[in-house]
Amino acid sequence: MPDTTLGQRLRLARRAAKKTLQAVADQAGVSAGFLSQAERDLTGVSLSSLAGIARALGVPVSSLFEAPELARPDTHEGQRPRYAVDAGAALVPAYERLSSQFPGSQINAVKMSLPPGYVSETVSHEGDELVYVLSGTVEYEVGGERFPLGAGDSLHFDGGKRHCLRNAGELPAEVISVGTLALFDSGKA
Repeated sequence: MPDTTLGQRLRLARRAAKKTLQAVADQAGVSAGFLSQAERDLTGVSLSSLAGIARALGVPVSSLFEAPELARPDTHEGQRPRYAVDAGAALVPAYERLSSQFPGSQINAVKMSLPPGYVSETVSHEGDELVYVLSGTVEYEVGGERFPLGAGDSLHFDGGKRHCLRNAGELPAEVISVGTLALFDSGKA
């Protein structure tokens, strides 16, 4: 990965694609204001937004962000690398990759650790999304409807509906997210 910030890589890729902020934002399911702030490193970017932006730019996610690879189909607690999309931003979720990839695989899964006060950007994308809360209290807003969730609760929704997530508690929250949005581009046939 070049020695540049995520925002710089986003801007360079957008300019190389000869696309406007608005065009990329519309295709990625985010707002132009959010994309502008992301390019200037003024806000963090979630993994799902980054995947949508990469798709809109016609580049692999790995050209913008290097996620850990999984060489085996099994993962084990305490042995998965934790990472953040933009570790320099304030209040960013930490991720652990749970799913491997193989030719024909269609789901991607991550465990998200959300700090208190975390609020994601509003996004929409293709495919299904299923979330399961391991600990803490979160609130999803999907298509204008709010869903408060606690430990043991789940939510399954159409990713094409505009949605966002926030840690609604005073403690960190952990959520497993499984979806059909292509978050990782390694190992695809």
